[in-house]
Amino acid sequence: MRRLQVRCDSEAGFGLISVLVAMVLLAVGVVALSSSSAFLVSMQTDTSVRTTATSIGIAYMEDVKKRPPRTLASEEPERVNELGEADEGGVFIRSLTVGVDAVAPDVVQVGVEVRYPNGPGSTGRINLATIIYRGNE
Repeated sequence: MRRLQVRCDSEAGFGLISVLVAMVLLAVGVVALSSSSAFLVSMQTDTSVRTTATSIGIAYMEDVKKRPPRTLASEEPERVNELGEADEGGVFIRSLTVGVDAVAPDVVQVGVEVRYPNGPGSTGRINLATIIYRGNE
């Protein structure tokens, strides 16, 4: 009877080095994918906070436009919550500046600034501006 002889050449299967190289390449791909995913989540959060700050500024500017023009005056920065309501624990800081133009004293320049948290230790700013006619005295 003949015996079946099996040859074990180095090309018969995967070697330890090939498996290690494949694992390193796979690990590099997974790390790159997870870091880009974390970056996208960070950008989405930043966009959401910036949108909320813009909404706070627009709503406050509309409120200021409803006031009698002669009573407009600058206001100190104030902490507000996501709804624009005064709140000591709010993360947004809203301020109002009113300036009279020397060339056109019958109008005032009104600016609303909203500062918002923009990552650890930094803040972003949203600035809105308009001109309101006060009329002659």
